[in-house]
Amino acid sequence: MRILQRWLLVAIVSLLTITAQPFGAQASPDSNNNSERSAETDSPTEMQEPGELIVRLKPVLRDGDDTLRHDGMGSHLPTARLLAAQVGDGLVSRRNLTASGDLQVFSFDSAGDAGAALELLRDDPLVDFVEPNYLRELHWAPVDEELYADQQSWIEAVNLPDAWNITTGDPELIVAVIDSGVSPTHPDLVDKLVPGYNAVDGSDNWADISGHGTHVAGIIAAAGDNMAGTAGAAMDVRIMPIRVLADNGSISVSSISSAIIWAVDNGADVINLSLGSDQASETELNAIQYAYQNGVPAVASAGNRFNKISYPASYPEAISVGALNADGDRAQFSSILSSVDVAAPGELIFSPHWNRVTGEDSWSDQLNNQPVSGTSFAAAIVSGTVALQKSVNPALGVEDIRRMLTSTAIDTGASGLEAGVGAGQIDAEAAVRGVAYASMYDTWYPTDFPVATAAVTRTWLWGTDPPAEYAYEEYEEAQHNVRLVYYYDKSRMEMTDPLNNREKVWYITNGLLVNEMISGELQIGDAQFETRRPSTVNVAGDSDDTLGPTYASFVNVLDDEPLPAGALVTQTLSRDGQVGSDEQFAVYDVYAEYLETSTNHRVADVFWTYLNSEGVVAQGDELITTQLFDPLFYATGLPVTEAYWSEVTVAEVVRDVLVQCFERRCMTYTPDNDLAWRVEMGNVGLHYYNWRYESGDGTPVTPGEPETPADQVLYESTLEDWPKATFAGGATFYADGTYHIQVTDSDGFQVAQFTPDYQYEDTTSQVDVRLVSAAVLSEACLISRAQPGLVSGYLYCIHGSGETVAYHQGMDSQGNDISVILLERELRDESNPVDEWNTLTMSSDGTDLTYAINGVEIGTSIHAGSSTGATGIVVTNSDVLEAEYEFRNLSVRSVAPGP
Repeated sequence: MRILQRWLLVAIVSLLTITAQPFGAQASPDSNNNSERSAETDSPTEMQEPGELIVRLKPVLRDGDDTLRHDGMGSHLPTARLLAAQVGDGLVSRRNLTASGDLQVFSFDSAGDAGAALELLRDDPLVDFVEPNYLRELHWAPVDEELYADQQSWIEAVNLPDAWNITTGDPELIVAVIDSGVSPTHPDLVDKLVPGYNAVDGSDNWADISGHGTHVAGIIAAAGDNMAGTAGAAMDVRIMPIRVLADNGSISVSSISSAIIWAVDNGADVINLSLGSDQASETELNAIQYAYQNGVPAVASAGNRFNKISYPASYPEAISVGALNADGDRAQFSSILSSVDVAAPGELIFSPHWNRVTGEDSWSDQLNNQPVSGTSFAAAIVSGTVALQKSVNPALGVEDIRRMLTSTAIDTGASGLEAGVGAGQIDAEAAVRGVAYASMYDTWYPTDFPVATAAVTRTWLWGTDPPAEYAYEEYEEAQHNVRLVYYYDKSRMEMTDPLNNREKVWYITNGLLVNEMISGELQIGDAQFETRRPSTVNVAGDSDDTLGPTYASFVNVLDDEPLPAGALVTQTLSRDGQVGSDEQFAVYDVYAEYLETSTNHRVADVFWTYLNSEGVVAQGDELITTQLFDPLFYATGLPVTEAYWSEVTVAEVVRDVLVQCFERRCMTYTPDNDLAWRVEMGNVGLHYYNWRYESGDGTPVTPGEPETPADQVLYESTLEDWPKATFAGGATFYADGTYHIQVTDSDGFQVAQFTPDYQYEDTTSQVDVRLVSAAVLSEACLISRAQPGLVSGYLYCIHGSGETVAYHQGMDSQGNDISVILLERELRDESNPVDEWNTLTMSSDGTDLTYAINGVEIGTSIHAGSSTGATGIVVTNSDVLEAEYEFRNLSVRSVAPGP
């Protein structure tokens, strides 16, 4: 089940903001409608703060007056004072960028004084490096169109709705937006903001003075589902606003560097840097590296001058983002010289707005929110996506994130890397899903990696990797009632709460798939279910096997009493759910062992030994020998049936197979398999996927609606494969092309057989029947809508006298058997010789039932009894003589719905 439509509506009507990337910036003021680009210059010297140098001091302490020695501890302030004295009278002021004082900004009277000091300090042994305090600009671009039809087309373009099916972000995750500040009053952001910082003057005045930062924050994390404005890429995360834009419109690398360090030290998980210019700065690089070393990704915009490189985007540690136009091609302004990892939409991006002229927030209606263009806003989209990734796995390193973004990106042109767009347009869903899947791989890896690499020979616990299918399925307790699941051969892995503790064993669960397939109840929440039909998929053996049990075969044995401890397992289960016993299976020496009291079922010793066995597992890069199942029932769930023998066609050979079902798996034991493969996990994952999505059994049962086309064959059989057994009071057997039911007992003794499916609703059932013996006080019946154990159902019968009857069999509130005659006596037909073949037909459509014999309608009735159930046949004998009837050609067809 893929949930897209709801989030699309939210995207159109709601707003959210967040940022999570580092950026360096020089800002120049732009007009309120964002239609003017900041001034550009080709001269690097013009892109620096006039008269300012950044000086990084080496870690040294002074011994006496003349001796210097290195030391990693202590204050750098004495060294800074010494250098200040050396550069002369042109120095006006200096300030610390770090608490230890190792990074200083020296301000001079003039650019000439700063240049002279630069030459002097470059050769000083106390100086690690010195450089101009370069300026950065915010990466806005012109908006040439005033009309925009799809205000949030970028959400669909990068596949965010499916990513939101996994998570919309962790409310504890923080994205630092290093920019012009963020509006503290914007309704879509006001509840998202954590304490911020002003890196220009060191104060806590981080309010927006330009509008750019509010745009960026809104694209990242604007509040969703609030019927206002827009929705952010990571609508549930928080924003840390950090202002680096000075009142004069400039942004220095010293402010950016200080901001990055402050963000990391104060808990930012992602940093957004929607700014830059073409000068590399070692100060800024060091700050980016500090974030990198602390696992904080810095997402930076590639720049809006297509023929210029931009920093900080081009530092190798940054995640660099280019801009795309509405057609998915590189936007004309987006740099082709910057080092670019990925790209995202960057033209006419609809986002929250703060008006720097009027000081007003815009959000109350869509027309007041402002479309913006530039690599700044492409970077914000990627920052939001990175925030989603880190919400799923906070431990992700920068390279893990970069690898996931680039490996899942969609080519925008020729395959491979492309100038200005890198690996291509991000696919937010695939990038976030890749992080989620890694947790499932971690569950698969210990037990099945050794099998995949042939380090050990045994059954798979999960199946081959990567799994065949994934889906987003409805589940009530998931973050937005939808969760990501992966279907392996033998199970389904589920991530219900990606924000939960990843160290918990049950962070990744595997569903109670066997319970669902046996009961026909599809689980859509911890306590929510949808009624489907029990699965008619084979539990074991070939998919076209007609001998062994299906999941529906277990419907009537869930409450069977457990075998005594140590009892020899010889009980059998037929395809139609009948339990028997065959001493020929005693030769395999399988015994009943562990009793699980919570389900009252006893595990066969061959399965119990396997569940408690040690084996080779992968632990990191090593193979060790340890317990295979830990916790014991994590993979299988608790036993829900006893163990039963069946004949099953496996690889086109009929074999004896022991089957026992648990909540999550059905395990099989095949004695003539090689030792390593005697106990196997059944292919429950594949079976469940087939049941839920392909077979038709897993489609919803909606009362009053047709479930299948009219006159579709639901079941037909010659009855050759139906159970054969001898028991006290009778026998069933197949002879001369017909199926026989023999009842030697009298006093109303019944022998019944049923189809495996107990969920037939509106059907036409038909069977040929003939009396073999001369027992007049007996009858053979066609059954419709039978409940397990024949506690209720509709019966249409031919009596030993030739009379036909129809009645409903059921129980009253005290559990007493009751029968209701449905045909009046004058409608009964006594003219059909019972020693000749007679075709009984019964149709059910809602509460309307119709009866026919040999193609002639005998009558109708209305009765509100069982609405669904199995089709079957039954022989009842009340005669002193033996009763034997033979049957052939049983069929069940769907009927057209009533008016």
